[in-house]
Amino acid sequence: MPMENENRIQYEWMALRCQAGDAGAFEDLIAVMERPLLYYATSLTGNPDSALDVLQEVWIRAFRGIRKLKDPGSLRSWLYSITHGIAVDRIRKNYSREQAEKVQFEDFQEAEEPSFAEEDAAAVHQAIGEIGLKHREVLVLHFLEDLSVAEIATVVGCSEGTVKSRIHYAKRAMKEILSGRSYGTEK
Repeated sequence: MPMENENRIQYEWMALRCQAGDAGAFEDLIAVMERPLLYYATSLTGNPDSALDVLQEVWIRAFRGIRKLKDPGSLRSWLYSITHGIAVDRIRKNYSREQAEKVQFEDFQEAEEPSFAEEDAAAVHQAIGEIGLKHREVLVLHFLEDLSVAEIATVVGCSEGTVKSRIHYAKRAMKEILSGRSYGTEK
């Protein structure tokens, strides 16, 4: 808990500096949050190029809206909320086009699955990409970005109970996916 309070204070200080117009504050914010937000955006969109577009829009909105942030200590979850909203909007926007492509290539499947070593983190990241969006986003925010259940609920706009349920089902789905590939299981 002390580490969590220290992190909250660090983000609160960054937000206050940005709100005060400190010249290097926004650059410091980007330096700290760019990689985690990019990973989150990539996990939601499934596409690194789309994630970069999302992140660019996140920084524009954050720059324009940081002075309106009422609770500077919630800076981190506020940025994840912005990222979530933009990514979901992008997914919705592209949904019709993707559906048309799915119909066209309905029977197409990859001939080979990629191979990986047991310790290969890429396998875990690939498995994350295979679970549903609602489960994927809470899993990434909780385990990879270390947000609390309450913060995740704020980011994705649902109750804490729903977040806990989604985490449970996400973990179950990950276990099934990785077990199906004999990752981390006895043969």
